[in-house]
Amino acid sequence: MNKILEKNASEPIAETRLGFTIVLHLFLLIAASAVPEGRFFFWFPINLVVEALIIFRVITMWNRYKHDTKRYYSIQLYWMLIGFSIFTTMPFVRMSYGTVIFWPLFIGTLLLFVLGHLVKKRIGEVFVNPRKIKQLVMWPTALAGIVLLGIAIMVILRFQSVDENVGLVVFAYMFGGFAVFIATPFTLTEEQFEELKGN
Repeated sequence: MNKILEKNASEPIAETRLGFTIVLHLFLLIAASAVPEGRFFFWFPINLVVEALIIFRVITMWNRYKHDTKRYYSIQLYWMLIGFSIFTTMPFVRMSYGTVIFWPLFIGTLLLFVLGHLVKKRIGEVFVNPRKIKQLVMWPTALAGIVLLGIAIMVILRFQSVDENVGLVVFAYMFGGFAVFIATPFTLTEEQFEELKGN
């Protein structure tokens, strides 16, 4: 009996969460391809390629960490959130194409993703270091602020002579930007988290 348990413990646990990530991303990439309207069949294959690269990376990580499920699930959660961020920020950037804000928004979005990775240790420390508990309270407060601001923007733009989807797209963009900073700490190793607890 012990030999059977040892054998099962040594075997990689089957991946059961990847399906949720794929379904979530497919829903988002279809929406990201459809908004703004008019170029769905141009953007849909591009978004599928982006999703394929994400899934390839997740599978690669599974092969590498299949006996360390805690580490693997952490990395998979990172890619799930990064995919969420990509597909929710993309429509607003695309909608701004041809306007004066396109390049500042495009460059700013890229810098947002870079910044999220540069400060991942500082963010991770907020979640694991007891001395940072006051900063941790700011995260749900910031999320609530984004929700309220997003709703206000949608209501205001609803009465303006702009595309009816602009408010929703801006709202999605804000959520995507927030998700970047939630995602990046999941790339930290367990040893790094232990180090951050003692800082």
